[in-house]
Amino acid sequence: MASFYFYFRLFIRLVLKLYFRKIKVEGRENVPSETPLIVVANHQNALLDPLLVGSFIPRSLHYLARSDVFTKKTIPFLKLLQMIPIYRIRDGYSKLSLNDLVFDQCKSIFRAGGAVLIFAEGNHGREHFLRPLTKGAARLAMQSQMGGATDIMVQPVGLNFWEHKKPRSTVLLKFGEPFPVKSFVADFESNEAKGLIELRNAMSVAMKKTLVLPESDEHYESRKISTFQPSTELLSFEELRKFRGSYEPGRISKNHFFARLLNPFPFLVITHFLKRTSDVVFHGTVKFSSALILFPLWWTIIFSVLAFLFGWKLASLAVFVAIASLFYDYRNG
Repeated sequence: MASFYFYFRLFIRLVLKLYFRKIKVEGRENVPSETPLIVVANHQNALLDPLLVGSFIPRSLHYLARSDVFTKKTIPFLKLLQMIPIYRIRDGYSKLSLNDLVFDQCKSIFRAGGAVLIFAEGNHGREHFLRPLTKGAARLAMQSQMGGATDIMVQPVGLNFWEHKKPRSTVLLKFGEPFPVKSFVADFESNEAKGLIELRNAMSVAMKKTLVLPESDEHYESRKISTFQPSTELLSFEELRKFRGSYEPGRISKNHFFARLLNPFPFLVITHFLKRTSDVVFHGTVKFSSALILFPLWWTIIFSVLAFLFGWKLASLAVFVAIASLFYDYRNG
């Protein structure tokens, strides 16, 4: 199981580097190497968020994921990926009690010195600022700390996307300064509700320090447009936070004519999926996950057909041209 996770993580990391134009990572040195860790991240881009955090954090991770993705067909695979279902009110009040078993499983992971990722906002959203946190992450951290998994640290992570829907864009991962859960035990023991609120607030403060635009204020919309533009892609996290420039038109998006001409099947299917996906937050996930399957399938089909009709040399050349057209078009647009 561990070996599958290791190799799958390497594979996903490679594919992510192909999907994004730039993946910038800062603060990896802040992540403790062995301490029990609850990783709290913002949630802007559906499935791409856990893939990015899991691929670039220097730790093996377990992931808390919405329970509705766990079906009879997906459970074996998701377990190999170290994913754990978490139940929400929308899943039905009767299922909320199952979270007790989930928390017990997380406690065991923490006792073994492991790390668990949770998206503390409780749901996803396109905006760059941090939305209010639920008590779930704080409750998990405190109950685990009080339940025998001592010295748990909270590791804040910020995902900062230049573009949520388009491939070949830029994303910046910022790993912030971790802090110990035990600092809030005294408050929790004197007043449980107050202790959880204090821990949740501390998580919020730490997470905001990892976001380029942490707050939704009167300047947010204008700063979002000017900050996340092509001309700022090379700036560091601190430089982006201080950036007060104006919007400068950058790369003009192309229609990727040759890539679409030579790879019609994947593009048609992905376009069909996107039309059926009303929540634009999932568009990046649809493109990434569909392309992961559809393009290799298409290249296999054209190689098989052409090899049968004309021989493997012509088939290999055709596949090479199809792949090259995709990478050329997206690398330059």
